[in-house]
Amino acid sequence: MRVADAKRTVALPWYRREDYPDIRDMMADRHNLAPTYGQWLAAAENNESVGRQAGLEIVRIMIEPSSFARWCEAAGLEPDSAARMRYVAEQQMQDGREP
Repeated sequence: MRVADAKRTVALPWYRREDYPDIRDMMADRHNLAPTYGQWLAAAENNESVGRQAGLEIVRIMIEPSSFARWCEAAGLEPDSAARMRYVAEQQMQDGREP
């Protein structure tokens, strides 16, 4: 595969239905997250679709509440959108997927 043919990979934070209330409650910017899992999922799947249509490879990175909380504490970060994106980028790299 030529470099020009390689797709850019974008990691998206992803949540399980059962974790979403805890995820939302713990976030400093919870006002930026959809009030329900169903609403969040519809928006997230739309973002995936738009990214794929733009030629991106989309990777879902699961965020589990207690693991994310420990990671934020260890990194000295407030749990917010910037921390979520940093977390998924680190997880993506650990999984061996290039950004």
